[in-house]
Amino acid sequence: MKKLLIIIFAIFLCGCSEKTNPSETPSEPPNAGSYGEALPITRGEVSRMLALCLYDYSEITGLEYKAEFSDVTHDDALYKYINAVASAGVMSGANGEFRPDDYLTVQEASYLINAIDKSGRLNIETDERTMTSPISYCKWTEIIDKLSQADSPMEIQTSSMTVLLTQYTNSEAENFIITDKGLYLTDGFIDRNLENCQCEFTVKGDCIINVRAISSVTPTLEKCLVVRSEKNKTDIYVCGVKKELNGEISSDKDCPYIADIQINGKAIENSTPYTQEKSGKIIMADDVLLFDDDFSYNISPDFTVYRTYDGISSGNVRKLISGSSARVFFKDNKAVCAICYDVPKDKIRVVITNTNGSPLNSSLTLYSDKGLTVKSGESSSVYTEPLTINKTTAGGLFRGRKLTAVSDGKISINGKAYGSHVDVITTNDGCCAVCELDMNEYLYGVVCGEMPASYGSEALMAQALAARSYAYNQLFSNKRLEYGGNIDDTVAFQVYDPDTICPEAVDAVDKTEGEYIVYGDDVINANFYSTSCGLGANSGEIWPDGDVYPAKTPEYLSSHTIGDFEKPDFSDEEKALNFFRLKPDKAYEKDFPYYRWSFAMPYDGFKSDSGKITSATITQRGDGGNVMSMTLEGENGDIKLVGENAVRNCIKPVNIKLSDGSVREMSSLPSTFFAIEENDGMLYFYGGGFGHGVGMSQNGAKAISDMGMDHKKIISAFFTGCEIKKIE
Repeated sequence: MKKLLIIIFAIFLCGCSEKTNPSETPSEPPNAGSYGEALPITRGEVSRMLALCLYDYSEITGLEYKAEFSDVTHDDALYKYINAVASAGVMSGANGEFRPDDYLTVQEASYLINAIDKSGRLNIETDERTMTSPISYCKWTEIIDKLSQADSPMEIQTSSMTVLLTQYTNSEAENFIITDKGLYLTDGFIDRNLENCQCEFTVKGDCIINVRAISSVTPTLEKCLVVRSEKNKTDIYVCGVKKELNGEISSDKDCPYIADIQINGKAIENSTPYTQEKSGKIIMADDVLLFDDDFSYNISPDFTVYRTYDGISSGNVRKLISGSSARVFFKDNKAVCAICYDVPKDKIRVVITNTNGSPLNSSLTLYSDKGLTVKSGESSSVYTEPLTINKTTAGGLFRGRKLTAVSDGKISINGKAYGSHVDVITTNDGCCAVCELDMNEYLYGVVCGEMPASYGSEALMAQALAARSYAYNQLFSNKRLEYGGNIDDTVAFQVYDPDTICPEAVDAVDKTEGEYIVYGDDVINANFYSTSCGLGANSGEIWPDGDVYPAKTPEYLSSHTIGDFEKPDFSDEEKALNFFRLKPDKAYEKDFPYYRWSFAMPYDGFKSDSGKITSATITQRGDGGNVMSMTLEGENGDIKLVGENAVRNCIKPVNIKLSDGSVREMSSLPSTFFAIEENDGMLYFYGGGFGHGVGMSQNGAKAISDMGMDHKKIISAFFTGCEIKKIE
């Protein structure tokens, strides 16, 4: 296709077109059927369609800006496409102008097609009356479509979607439209009249190339959340969009509820409220949805969740929170939608892992010296002896996929005592134990597992605040939903170990009960780590956001000095090396062992598949001095290490010397805060800190506490712009 289109446009530029100046994207009344028969196509639109056929969007935006035209600026939404086709040599301009508003004429299109397509299948008949008329959007779409069939599909697909929101009705949409299948880039080339219509689009990735047809002007919006329907007005949410409709829905249900709604423009044509629903506490969701009463239901692949307890948001099944209260709606014997209306913020469900770090067990033994009451479905039994649960015993214990054990005392799981409420949930690969704990009870088993009791009450209170805020965000992230929990007890979240509970931890948690670290109105994700090198890192320069790296850093997780000294210029590797070799006199943590470390390593000490390494170069640092990327030159090619995990795990320190003179051997680097010096064929690493470097340094908290500052000062030292608030 690329070759064909290059030939087409090389010939096209020999023609001429009638200059017009449309004030906005032309539109026509919506009617079901083929689209754009009365709409002209402009050179600007042609450049966009062509560029998206030739390139991926990321390739288009990554091209160097070379094209220069007096009538198209770099800020123009179309410039990137014009630059792409100009760079490819398939479109250009005349007299320094691109003329993006000029229409293609029938004569020009006919000339191009007749010259390229000898079969005559795309022949356009012309006469003197029509030859200077613009070719229609519809006709050009057909031409592009048929020419594209001459080559591979190029990931171009046809998708049927209902347009919910365009830039014409919501300025926040900018160059996008929102459909019932998600957000799509359009750069404004969408007719305002297509809103509330079901259309067939040609798409590539999340970009709409063109409109093929209008399938329906009275589409049905499925699984709408109806929040108000009265006085001939109805407010709904669908696919993340709030819509105000004319008309009312006849229903005996109180809002909010779920309904399918057929619309005609902004008016309600017809509506069908969902009548099958069940309310209860949600425990887990994978291939089925499990309620606390042990009834489970099959889930529709496009299951939708609306959260209504803090504003209104929507998403897929991952939006459900284990332990939350929800109304679940059914259609065709499947759970298709849920309204999650309450999440207890003072409770958290912790998946207990085994010695291998796995939540799945072939066998579990539960015991309490106060006796166990075990419930499953409507069945209930009391056990005073240890209860072993495995494949052999499961058939007589479970009435579904869950049993619940409660006691007036602590319940031990495989010998370790936890809380007084344990759910055991079966899966195809084993069973898992989940403790439902009060938030304070959970934090008792976290604080002294993360920070020594000897660090003092103020540092421990700061740790309790950070741990509570971190747990709050992890609760809503809900990453252990498939096991019936919110979090687990490992370093993937926070280490929870009831054996570490001590009076100092209980005191710190109780004194800060209900308090969180907030930025504006939001509880922050209060990251913490062991020891700094004297500086913290920007979170976005440690962890990517999906495929984006470096990512955006919130103010409260931005880089800062941890001490009274000036940040060095890390763009100069010699200055970076000097910083990591020395201890600033006024660095708070200069007396802690991991504040500075060093070791020597031969080139073959790298964990690499690239053969013998001959050179190691740091290529990018973060604002706090952390190494973001480095390049290893090897006999089998170069290796680029990008991101914290890649850098730390590629190097195995041997006999690493700490600043107190002790020597350790570690499986990976303590941190990415380091510099390298080469001497006599050896690499000498000089670094500092232990951990990722984002948020609160725990040894830094100890040092600040020892200076006589309270927990509020500690929090403000590490989390910029934050305050401590009580949340009910």
